[in-house]
Amino acid sequence: MENYKTLIAHLPVQEQSFTTKRTTWLKAENHISWLKNLNDRLFENNPTLTISRHDIFETQDIREKIILTIYWGYTAGMRGNHFVNILHEIEVIENRLITLSQTSNLTTADYEELRTTFKKINGLGLSTYSKLLYFFKISFNNAPCLILDQRLIDTFVGQAHIEFHLLRNIRYENAEKLYLQFLDLTQELAIRLSTTGENIELFLFTFGKNLKTTPLPTPTPKFLKL
Repeated sequence: MENYKTLIAHLPVQEQSFTTKRTTWLKAENHISWLKNLNDRLFENNPTLTISRHDIFETQDIREKIILTIYWGYTAGMRGNHFVNILHEIEVIENRLITLSQTSNLTTADYEELRTTFKKINGLGLSTYSKLLYFFKISFNNAPCLILDQRLIDTFVGQAHIEFHLLRNIRYENAEKLYLQFLDLTQELAIRLSTTGENIELFLFTFGKNLKTTPLPTPTPKFLKL
């Protein structure tokens, strides 16, 4: 990834935005009494809402930040009843995120405890809670949390970048166990490239499996000596 060092460092991470429709979340509004009022405030009578990473980071209300994170990450909605199931446990999620964000020097043991808690919430998998950990600026073993979803996992399995060779056997089924290793590898790479982990994460999301190195052409001699 050294060849893309300049590109990675200048990616507009905070401006990465996605747009979702109000209609996507109407079903959940029928099951969760407080969601309609929150959506009224967020959408402001508009049919769509465009959300950037910056918007989520700047949101101070805990519940609103969680909802915006899900809308940003799942613009077409979540599968099945995942969203409603998550919202039924919103207070548990809020309390865990608040506690973690207010605790310094979180360790592997803290992460394992979090996994145990979140595993009990139907629909709250790594793709979702890694987004929440990222936007709540939580770190484990001094490595900032980053988003790890299927798109990045596919990149690591394809071994598109040697820097993540140690994750070549990752699958979504074992990704939770390898999440902290992903954070450590990304942190080390970020230091080496003089950038941030979130820049690397966005690079992998955007270009991960879609780059093919072009070999330099072999120079053609203008004349041959006999």
